Amino acid sequence: MEDKSATYSQLLPQMSALAESAPSLTSLLANTASLLHSSLGFWWTGFYLVSGEELILGPFQGPIACTRISFGKGVCGSAWQQRKTLCVDDVEQFPGHIACSSASRSEIVVPLLDDKDHVWGVLDIDSDRLAAFDHIDESNLSAMTDIISLFRSRHHSPVYHICLAGGCFWGLQHFLSLISGVLSTQVGFANGNITNPTYEQVYTDQTGFAEAVAVTYDSNRISLAFLLQLFFKTIDPTSLNRQGEDCGTRYRTGIYYSYPDRDLPVILDQLRRLQSSLQVPSAIEVLPLSNFYPADDSHQEYLRKNPSGYCHIPLHLFDVARNASDPSMSE
Repeated sequence: MEDKSATYSQLLPQMSALAESAPSLTSLLANTASLLHSSLGFWWTGFYLVSGEELILGPFQGPIACTRISFGKGVCGSAWQQRKTLCVDDVEQFPGHIACSSASRSEIVVPLLDDKDHVWGVLDIDSDRLAAFDHIDESNLSAMTDIISLFRSRHHSPVYHICLAGGCFWGLQHFLSLISGVLSTQVGFANGNITNPTYEQVYTDQTGFAEAVAVTYDSNRISLAFLLQLFFKTIDPTSLNRQGEDCGTRYRTGIYYSYPDRDLPVILDQLRRLQSSLQVPSAIEVLPLSNFYPADDSHQEYLRKNPSGYCHIPLHLFDVARNASDPSMSE
């Protein structure tokens, strides 16, 4: 145990040095996997990165691995769902374990969190021995993932944000989270006139808030223009303060931006194109994002937790989101 602690104490400064000199997030993840794998003798060491409703295999060291893991599935998907480190002494005893190889006996998975506590990936380490991981691994690996997430927040500039309102936020969040290139989503309340509103307060329509979804996306994989085109498919753009059976100002449609120089020209161009196909004026509100308060956990990822729950968006559109590919990214 002392030897392991000593090894980690040497690795942490090396990790910081790697982050100082890394030219990209991919290179930092690759070198981190190599550093951990060679220094501590793990059986498999690597990263899975969030893409829509799946974790996609990233840089790793070790045998060939599973390439896709669904939200909430296996140890990796469960760590993503629960947003906490999972240390499993015997993977065969873990409910829903995904057996990529029978040689894997124990596992530790550490979620990678951004500055808003959204999971953008996981560090996954497997051992060919039972009960190979403990609190020493957990605390030191968490410190390493903090270094990686700090690097990402400082240097991974293609990550952008937009806030969209389109009726009940349960269905809209699920739709947006399925789109390739969307890194994270969070439901909440946008552009109201009080602080820290509750769902019950917003429901009165006296607070000025709209139910909305804060979207974080990778602009190297999806453009704002294409994201808005997909968003428009989920709404009746001419309906004022109503989507589906939901009525009230809290259910109005809106696009709320934080970067006017970058985003507003794109938003206005997409609205102009949309309006050309309409017979009456659009009712979509376009404003700077003045405030946003997350809803409580019972509303986050509601349709993932409650697959048969209420949704005003036609179910076939979820397949549209899953299969959507931005044509501008292939040019």
